[in-house]
Amino acid sequence: MHTYKRISVAATVLDRYLNEQLHRVRGFENIRLSAGYRLSTPDSDGCNWSGDVTCMHGPRAPARDVIDAALRPIVADARARFNLGE
Repeated sequence: MHTYKRISVAATVLDRYLNEQLHRVRGFENIRLSAGYRLSTPDSDGCNWSGDVTCMHGPRAPARDVIDAALRPIVADARARFNLGE
């Protein structure tokens, strides 16, 4: 994992980033993500959003455990890069 200077972005920008990263993975082009909720205080790593993303997909999506495995590194990287702005 890289160390980044976390930048503050709007929730729509974070959602777009998460979706763009996921859509690079074959078979995940039709899945949409929405970022987790804002934490009342940043966590021990300094991130201010939960990392619990909402995943929206149709009936032909991969199994949930396959989706979760693909999401894990994407969300971890995004949490290292971004905070939710005001």
